[in-house]
Amino acid sequence: MTLPIVAALGIVLGWYLVFNYEGALRAGTSAAFCRTQLEMARSLARNAEQLIESRHGVDAPPVIESEIRQRILDPVSLLGGGAWMFAPGRSDCQGDPGLPWCGGLSDASSAGDGNDLASGMERLLAEASTGREGAGRFVFKGGNRQEIIAWAPVRAGGMFVVVGVTASFTDLLAVTGVVRQSRSAMVMMGLMTLGGLGLVILSAGNIVRRRRAEIELARANADLEVRVASRTEELAAKTKALMESRLRERLSEKEAEIAFQAGLVQSAGAYLHTTGNALTSLEGLFLKMRRTLEAAARTGEAFAAARQAAETALGRPDGPVVDDIAALETALLGRAVPRLEAILAEMGEVKARMIAELEGRRTLFDARKNRGRLHQAVDLGRLLADAVEQARPECAARGLSLVAKDSPGLVVQAARRTVSHGVSRCLAMVRDAARPGRPGEIACQAARGPDGRMLLVMRARGPAFVEADPSREDPELLAFINYLNENHGVFGIVRDSEGFCVEVELGDMPIQEWAGAQPAP
Repeated sequence: MTLPIVAALGIVLGWYLVFNYEGALRAGTSAAFCRTQLEMARSLARNAEQLIESRHGVDAPPVIESEIRQRILDPVSLLGGGAWMFAPGRSDCQGDPGLPWCGGLSDASSAGDGNDLASGMERLLAEASTGREGAGRFVFKGGNRQEIIAWAPVRAGGMFVVVGVTASFTDLLAVTGVVRQSRSAMVMMGLMTLGGLGLVILSAGNIVRRRRAEIELARANADLEVRVASRTEELAAKTKALMESRLRERLSEKEAEIAFQAGLVQSAGAYLHTTGNALTSLEGLFLKMRRTLEAAARTGEAFAAARQAAETALGRPDGPVVDDIAALETALLGRAVPRLEAILAEMGEVKARMIAELEGRRTLFDARKNRGRLHQAVDLGRLLADAVEQARPECAARGLSLVAKDSPGLVVQAARRTVSHGVSRCLAMVRDAARPGRPGEIACQAARGPDGRMLLVMRARGPAFVEADPSREDPELLAFINYLNENHGVFGIVRDSEGFCVEVELGDMPIQEWAGAQPAP
C-alpha cells in the first residue's frame, strides 16, 4: 500500500509546484515590466517638461498639450497599448480618446501580486492628481484583460499634467514565453499524473495478485503438511533399515580409517619438517632485528655528540640544526625504536604460539614415539672447546684466529653425537666463508640466553669476514638444522658491518622424557 500513497502524494505535490511556478513567473514578469515602464514614463515626463518650458508664454496650454501628444506620446507604441497624457481637471476620463484604458479601469481592482497596494482607477487618479509617480498591474472589468500602467507627473510653466504608458500584460506573457513555459509545465505534469495513476493501478493489481498468491500458498502448505506426515512414517521405516546396514559398513570403514591415519602421520611429519625450516629462517630475522635494535639503542651518545658539535659550531645552545637533531633523536629513540621493540615482542609471541601449535600437532601424530632414550646430558662448554681444538689447525692455515671462551656448567639434554657433529659443521661453514688472504678472528662461546635456553655463538670479525656470505648448502649442516627444528632449537645468521655471527639455540627436552639421564663423559 505504500507505493500508491507515495504516488498520490507525488501527484498532489507536483501540481502544487506547477501552480506556484506559474504564479512566480507571472509575478516576476509583472514586477520587471512595471519597473521598465516606470522608467519610460519618467523619460516621457522629462521630454514633456522640456517642451512646456520651451513653449511657455508662446502657446496656450491646450496647444502645448496637443503638441506633446503629437511629438512625444503618439510615436510610442507598446504591446496592446501606448503612451497617454492626463490633465487633472481638464481631461475627461470617460470620454478622452487619449485614455482608452480609463473607462475600463474605473471600477476595476488591482491584480493583487504585491505591486498594487490600492485598487483600480481610484488609486491611479488619486496618485496622479497629487503629483506622485507609480506603476502597477490592473484588471479590466471583464477580468479577461490585464494592463501594466506606469505614470509620472509633469510640472512646468504653471502647467500640471500626468504622462504615462500602458501595455497589455497578457501580450507580455505571450511574448516573454511565460505562457509557453506554464503550458509546458502543465502538460508535463499531466503526463506525470497519467503515469502516476497508471503506477497506482498497476500497484493495486499487484497487491490483489499477491493476496491471491498468499491464499494459494496457505492451501499448498496445508496439503504439504499432510504429505510430510505420511512421508515421515515411511522415512522412519527406511531409517531403521539404514541403521542396520550402517552397522555392517562401520567395520569396513574402520579398516579404511586405520590406513588413512598411517598416511596422515607420514604427511604430518613432512609438514612439521617444512614448517620448522620456516621458523628457523624467521628466528634468523629476529636475531637481525634484535642486533639492529641494540645498535640503535646505542645511538644516544652519537646524538649527544652531534648536538654538542652543533652547539659549539653555532656558539649557542639553540638553533634550527640543534632542534632538528633533537627532533630526529625523539623520532628514532623515542618512537621508532620502542615501537619496533613492541612489534618484535609481539612477533616473538606469535612464533611461540606457532611452536606450541607445532609441538601439539607432533604429539598428536607421534604420541607413541619416545626420543628420550636417544638424548643425554651434554656439557656444551666442553663440547665447544673440543670442536674448536679440532678446527684450529685448518683455521690457522688460512690465517684465521680461532678462540673459545670457557663456559663451565652449561648442560643440556640432547643427542651428543648429532650436536657435536653439527657444531663442527658450523665452524667449517664460518671458516669457508672467509675471504682468502685476509686476516680474521672467530670467537666462540657457550652461554645461557635471556629465556634460559642454551646458546652457541660464533662471531666472525675482521677483513676476511666483511660482506662475507656463509653458505648453508652442506648436507650435514642441513641435517643438523633439521635436528634443531625437530627439537625446539633455532639456527640463525646475523650480519653486521664487521662480519657476521652464527647463533645456535638448543631446546631442552621435557623433564619427563630424560629424567635420570647422566652427563656424557
